[in-house]
Amino acid sequence: MPSASSPSTLDSSSSVLKADPTPPKPRPTAKGIGLAALCWALYTLLYGLLIAQGENVPLAFALVGQVVANSILALYSLPVWWLTVREMDRTHWGWVVLVHGIVAPLYAWIGLESYLLLFDAGLGVDLRASLSDRYRWIFFSTLTVYVVQFVVYHLVRNVQRLQQRKQQAATLRARARGQELAALKAQVHPHFLFNTLNSISATLKQDPEQARGMIAKLAAMMRYALDSSDREAVPIREEIDFVRQYLALERHRFSDRLDARVDIDVSENDLDTSVPPMVLQPLVENALRHGIAPSEEGGRVRLRVTSQNDHLRIQVDDTGVGPDLEDPPSAHSEGMGLANTSDRLEYAYGPDATLRTAPNEPTGFKVWFSIPRNGTTQTGSH
Repeated sequence: MPSASSPSTLDSSSSVLKADPTPPKPRPTAKGIGLAALCWALYTLLYGLLIAQGENVPLAFALVGQVVANSILALYSLPVWWLTVREMDRTHWGWVVLVHGIVAPLYAWIGLESYLLLFDAGLGVDLRASLSDRYRWIFFSTLTVYVVQFVVYHLVRNVQRLQQRKQQAATLRARARGQELAALKAQVHPHFLFNTLNSISATLKQDPEQARGMIAKLAAMMRYALDSSDREAVPIREEIDFVRQYLALERHRFSDRLDARVDIDVSENDLDTSVPPMVLQPLVENALRHGIAPSEEGGRVRLRVTSQNDHLRIQVDDTGVGPDLEDPPSAHSEGMGLANTSDRLEYAYGPDATLRTAPNEPTGFKVWFSIPRNGTTQTGSH
C-alpha cells in the first residue's frame, strides 16, 4: 500500500506559504504488501472451504487450486496497481475509471487462462473441459475480485491523501502562527521603542535615576520578548510581569493622562498556567492606542485576571473614547494585533478561547478571553 509524507514549502522570495504542488507518489511498503498478502490468504482459505463443501472435493485439493489461482491473480495485480494507483495518482478520476474498464476484463481473462495453461502444461491436467460450463461464472468472479481489491486500494489512497492534507494544514497553521507572531513583534516593538526612547531622552536631564530605571525596564522587556520567541508557551505570571513593565514605561509618555492597574484575583498556583508568549501585550497596547491616546482627558487601563470554575478569565478594559456605536467592535475589526491574538488563542485552545469584545461601561472598550486553568492546549492534545 502507498505510504508517503506530505511536505510543504515556503516561498522565501514572496514570503507566501504554499502547499507542495507535487506530493510524492504512493509506493509499495512492507506493511502494505503484508496486509495485501494477508487478505489474499484469507480469501484463498475462505474460497477453498466453499469449493470443498460445494463441490464435494477434498479440502486439500480445493486449497491447492485456490493457492495457485490466487497467486497468479495477486502477481498480476502488482503491475495493475503500479499503473492505476501509482502512475495515475494525479490523473483525473474519469481517466482512471476508463483504464480500469479496459484492464479489468483483460486481467480476469489472462488470469483465468494462465491458471488453465499452468495445469495443462505443467501438470498435464486438462481443466478447460471440466470447467467449460462454469467458465463464464469463474470469469465473472475473477472480475469481481479485481473490482473489490482496486476499490479498496483507491479508498486507502484517498484516506492517505486526507491524512496528508490534514498534516499539511497543521504544518501550514504552525508556520502561519510563527509568521503572525513575528509580524506582531515587528509591528509593536518599533512603535513602542520609538515612544519609550523619546520618554527616556526627555527624562534623562531632569531625573537621571528615573531614566536609568526606565532603561532597565526596557532592557528586561526586550530580553523577555527575544527569549519568549523560542518558546511555545510561558507562565501567565511572566506575561503579567511584562505588562506591568510595559504600563510603567507608558505612564511616562502619557503622564497624568494614564491610570494603569493590574488586578489579580487568582491563586499563586494558577499563575503558572501556560499561555502563548506575547499574548497580553497586544490587548493593553490596543487600549492605549485606540482608547486612551485619542482622549483629551486620558483614562484608565486595567488588566484583570480572575478564576472562574476551571478557567482563567483575562480581561483588559479601558475608559477611553470607546468604540464607534455604528460599527460594533470585534477582535478582527480592531487591528492586526487583536486579530492575530484571537487566531493564536483559537489555534492553541479551540474556538471557546477566542477574544470577546464589548463596549465598557460607562465609557471605553473591553476585551477578554478564557483558558483552561490547567493550561491544556488543543494542539498539545493531538
